[in-house]
Amino acid sequence: MISARDLALAFRLALRELRSGQRRLTVFLGCMFLGVFAIAAVGSISEAVRAGLARDARALLGGDASVEFATQRPSDEELARLSARGTVSQVISLRGMARSSTPGGPGGEDTAMVALKGVDAAYPLYGTVTLDPPQPLADALRDGPVAGGSAAVGKPGDGPPLPGVVVDPLLLERFGVRVGDVISVGTQRFRIAAALLGEPDRVVQGITYGPRVLMSLQGLERTGLLVPGTLLQSGARIRLPAPGEAVRVALEAPPSATGSGAASPTAPAGPPGASSAGGSPAAASPSPASLRSADEAAVTTFVEAARSAFPDAGWRVESYNRAVPRIRNLLDRVDTDLMLIGIAALLVGGLGIAEAVRGYLASRMASIATLKCVGGGVATVLWTYLFQILLIGGAGIVAGCALGAAVPPLAAGLTGQLIPVQLDASVHAAPLLRAALLGLAILLAFSLRPLLLAGAVRPATLFRGYVAGGGNGLSGVGRVLVGTGFAVLAGLVWLFTPDARLAFGFMAGCAGCFAVFRVVAWGLRAGARRAPHAGNPSVRLGLASIHRPGAPTVNMVFALGLGLTALVGIAQIERNLSASLARDLSRDAPAFFFINVLPDQVAEFEALGNASGGMAGITRIDNAPMVRGRIVRIKGVPVQDVAVAPDAQWAVRGDRGLSHAATPPPDTELTAGAWWPTDYSGPPIISLSDDLARGFGVTVGDSLTFNILGREVTASIANVRKVDWMTFQLQFAVLFAPGLLDRAPATWVVTAYGAGAGMDGLYRTVTAAHPNVTAISMREILAEVRVLMERMGVMFRAMAGVMLATGLLVVAGAILADRQRRIYDAVIYKVCGATRRDILLALVTEFLTTGLVTGLFSAGTGTLAAWAAVRGLLKLPFAVYPGVVAATVTACVAFALVFGLAGTARALKEKPAPYLRNE
Repeated sequence: MISARDLALAFRLALRELRSGQRRLTVFLGCMFLGVFAIAAVGSISEAVRAGLARDARALLGGDASVEFATQRPSDEELARLSARGTVSQVISLRGMARSSTPGGPGGEDTAMVALKGVDAAYPLYGTVTLDPPQPLADALRDGPVAGGSAAVGKPGDGPPLPGVVVDPLLLERFGVRVGDVISVGTQRFRIAAALLGEPDRVVQGITYGPRVLMSLQGLERTGLLVPGTLLQSGARIRLPAPGEAVRVALEAPPSATGSGAASPTAPAGPPGASSAGGSPAAASPSPASLRSADEAAVTTFVEAARSAFPDAGWRVESYNRAVPRIRNLLDRVDTDLMLIGIAALLVGGLGIAEAVRGYLASRMASIATLKCVGGGVATVLWTYLFQILLIGGAGIVAGCALGAAVPPLAAGLTGQLIPVQLDASVHAAPLLRAALLGLAILLAFSLRPLLLAGAVRPATLFRGYVAGGGNGLSGVGRVLVGTGFAVLAGLVWLFTPDARLAFGFMAGCAGCFAVFRVVAWGLRAGARRAPHAGNPSVRLGLASIHRPGAPTVNMVFALGLGLTALVGIAQIERNLSASLARDLSRDAPAFFFINVLPDQVAEFEALGNASGGMAGITRIDNAPMVRGRIVRIKGVPVQDVAVAPDAQWAVRGDRGLSHAATPPPDTELTAGAWWPTDYSGPPIISLSDDLARGFGVTVGDSLTFNILGREVTASIANVRKVDWMTFQLQFAVLFAPGLLDRAPATWVVTAYGAGAGMDGLYRTVTAAHPNVTAISMREILAEVRVLMERMGVMFRAMAGVMLATGLLVVAGAILADRQRRIYDAVIYKVCGATRRDILLALVTEFLTTGLVTGLFSAGTGTLAAWAAVRGLLKLPFAVYPGVVAATVTACVAFALVFGLAGTARALKEKPAPYLRNE
């Protein structure tokens, strides 16, 4: 064991040596900084979003708790039970069509799909609605005279008063109207009272596909859109009394009991912390922590009671601390994926750390020999240089964490563009600690081996001259220490990755990458060794440099190859997804979806698509009835208690469109079971899409229970069919057999296929003749999808860029660590008669060959990874884009040449005489 005195001596020696040797560890510092920064930045952004969600959870949800109804409106009894517990605000959301009162106005559009939202007088329970011009929302939505003076409307005050609406500024721009003008929604005209700048619970709506139009519930009813079967979301937000503000009243208690002051059996009879013995006010005051605990307990009690009070109502009840689960789930997934890419970048940097430490220790061999000769033991040597490594590495970790912590404040301006939540810009310790621990683990794991090898070299060997290697290898204890370092690193990755399977897959993938790229480097060296002798001596020298002892070939291949593989894979995935969207849109996808079509309007749509007498440009019209329903049980178990796969959770979040059919849809491929007879008459049975069957863990014979218009229906699965959602055709995840839904109130969905000016005419004809029908353009939907893909792609490309930048540092470090060897070789070449041109040609041959082989391999592995993701996971067609491959190979060759020649430029300038004198 080394004494404290020896440790103090080692620390002093480390500080003295760092005064002259720190420049050699610049690459080491850069690798450490980039990897830690990537992990700290991703973690800080994620924590900032989570903290923002927690801080604004009530405003984002709209209340302490929310109830999504299975019907358009709750019954009087249900509403009375909710109102007895707290303040209730009702909200109805749906898509609709808005029409400008100034046809052909400066905005260039007459009709547009909008996201309608009807609210009551209590909205919003939390947060504020921001309007321009500023005014109370209730004043903006009430009936009032038109006061815009628009030519299409008449003089201010003309005509009857109109209900007010507040609209997204985008709609004002599209229609070319202003505040005070008039728009129509459904059969009702509205005056634009203000522009809607901020809406506290907008995030819970997800993607709305259209500008927001906010109106009162009474105004929404006057549009004529709330007919039976309309696809909408109806819910209520509840604000419970604050802890200590009032006595909690159990939801199960009848409303009359509330007015009598009956206390809840689950709540205290007074404010939390109140003393029954008449204690002092200070003793009776509840702490903030106790208030938060009591508040969460009250909300939890309400949620559980609401679910049990009306078990057959089909309600979906959520508390504020479970607000916006979709954003949380997406955030967790993206956070994990980006963190793993950051760890991969840090692992690549580990090679640079190892190479930089090796090169630095090689330059300090004389100091190590002198230290040993004057009595310094192996432990003193090891601790001296370990302190130096820890000091430089610690500086990189601190710098990376500091810059990573600064990312949320810098990214706050992007809120709303990439992230629909106001970030919490404070410093978050957890992700910084995570990044620091991972950085320290990689620092030790990759630097221990060169450090132990340097400490094991004997002084007698060092004083004989130039030493290429570091002893005869690690001892048994050394192998245990290095293995322990990598085991600790693997344990941290496992600890910080929520999904154990993903963590295992990542570690297996990293081990596989190390093995594969090492094999590639070995193959490159073996190929260079066995290559036919070139006629040019410089070319022969360049090929020999690839396989000579101590060559940086392995690190160059791995560092460049891994970063470029990630970039190629991401680029190929993006190109294939974009091409798939464009291909499906031009080949199979309909131009328009028309929803909320009434049964007596279907014949008109079919006439429009008639070959004789129909509208020009329309090639096909499909239609199907649709009934609103919600899945409430899977195999008899409530959906909230079922472990539904993440990719199938969309089907249990609120209402879904259900349909029925006697015959299977065109091109149906059954994967299990059989289709029912066309004249089926019997218990309810359904056909289920294969993705939901996998996500629910069900098969033929199992049951699903639906709440359809307030009534629960249990149906058995008769068959499972394959559904390709990427075709965007008219398809339903759940199809019922004839019988049950035939007489249910339903609206119809109509799809129109075609192209050209005829489709624009169809849009204008339908929206003008049928105010109740909502027209959804597939091109607008795909534009939104592309925007989302681009935003996600930016983040992943940035992380892959960090990995590549780290790889370039590793290449630079490997070349710099080998600089003394190259200078020595260049001197020998010059003594033997070689010119600078000959040496330069040898270097170009070495780096050009290494870069070309690495680039070709990276293009192949990146394309293979993209194929596995697109074809295997997404089940989409895959194509190779040669431009991406060519760009990768070119970039790799360029990087290898630039960094290789820049790192060895000094070798061309050195004169032989000083080196020959020393020899």
